Amino acid sequence: MVETHDEIQYPSGFGLKDVVSYGSTGLVVLDRSSNTVIKKPLDQESSPYVDLERRIYERFAQRGGHKGVLSFHGVVEDGIRLEYASHHDLKSFGDEQAPDMRLRWVAQVAEALRFIHDAGVIHGDLTSANVFLDGNLNARVADFAGSSLDGSPLLIESPACYQCPESTTSVKGDMFAFGSLVYEIMTGREPYQGLDGVEIRLLFASKTFPDTTHLGGLGHIVEKCWHGRYSGCDNLLRDLESIASERLQV
Repeated sequence: MVETHDEIQYPSGFGLKDVVSYGSTGLVVLDRSSNTVIKKPLDQESSPYVDLERRIYERFAQRGGHKGVLSFHGVVEDGIRLEYASHHDLKSFGDEQAPDMRLRWVAQVAEALRFIHDAGVIHGDLTSANVFLDGNLNARVADFAGSSLDGSPLLIESPACYQCPESTTSVKGDMFAFGSLVYEIMTGREPYQGLDGVEIRLLFASKTFPDTTHLGGLGHIVEKCWHGRYSGCDNLLRDLESIASERLQV
């Protein structure tokens, strides 16, 4: 039997008090007994999204998983069980962290993104709302309900400030989004925050991006992401390692 509340179907034994978050396609409840979360479709029409996410997490598990991606703990009813990120997502966490902590998050997401791409997955919605923080404030990439698996079309559309004007279902699209993510992590605001989506898309299409000179070396990385100068995460990670080494020498 499945408990219902206002036509929402919860996993067996869970109810409104257990809800951690919900979106247009999925509902997430906290299982306090195991300190994990269960994500399930909001309704029948949302089932393909959670099913895709299950297949992606199973792919990751077959490849040994990655510390920068939420851990997968199997299937529950019509949903999936995942690691619980107790500090929730970067979007809601706040922007008062030290620069070294922010740089650590940037590196952790980049390492996770390399693993994700090597597994045949394009995230397609890499934003601060889809990067979570565990109990030790380590960044964990999540939410693959709209991602591309082995070249399949994306099932979602990311916010305009994260959208590559040339390609979204590609490594290049994710690298573009990574640039916007780094910008937001380091500045505390989205690129062109305050403008509407149409304005942002027009600016991006004309290769007009926010100024990044105040970000130093990270600004150069963001620019390279936005201008499509990374073919993958290997060179990106090398650039990030150079920045980390320079900081240690100061």
